[in-house]
Amino acid sequence: MRLVEGLVDEPGTLLIIGPSKAKVVGGSSRPVGRADWPEGLLRGREEILPRSAVDERAWLPAWQRYGGHFYRNVGDALPDAAASGRLLILSGGYGVARAEEPIAYYDRKLRLRDWPPGTLEDAIRYEVDRLGARRVLGFVSSSADYAKLLRRVPWEVEATLVTIDFHGGGAQVEVPKRLAHAFAAAWRREPERMPPGVVAVPLS
Repeated sequence: MRLVEGLVDEPGTLLIIGPSKAKVVGGSSRPVGRADWPEGLLRGREEILPRSAVDERAWLPAWQRYGGHFYRNVGDALPDAAASGRLLILSGGYGVARAEEPIAYYDRKLRLRDWPPGTLEDAIRYEVDRLGARRVLGFVSSSADYAKLLRRVPWEVEATLVTIDFHGGGAQVEVPKRLAHAFAAAWRREPERMPPGVVAVPLS
């Protein structure tokens, strides 16, 4: 599968994943400064987080805040990707967050109608430009607002949605689990470990 070719050795690839409803509580109490993001995203966070059961007494890197099926099944590919500085996480409360960006506990599903039109798309393009990325891979469910957001971004680089074609029972468990395995296989360049049902959809 072409999407796994050269991923580890290609610093020009930006990876995007979704969050999870299950979250890890606690973290560091150290105050967190204002993140380097477009003003529209920061204003959106200021409006949405107070309505999202946010608890800003403790902070964790975004990739450590989530504890759902994707995060429990992805293995060491996730911290490795986070450490690379080229992993974004979509979020109901934060909109878009860098994997190592400290975030607080919150409870909110991503609803695109919560955010002013273009805000999240602009933030993603900002990160593409900041990193000089030449390629984007998004690993999210095709039926959620996360995929809808990635489809709405006016990409100027090669962008691919990696999702799972699954129609059996238990999709809420099986789809994120298979996405995790697909992410790990892509990160490690191990196409033989790709799970069944993986679909790569060009977005640009």
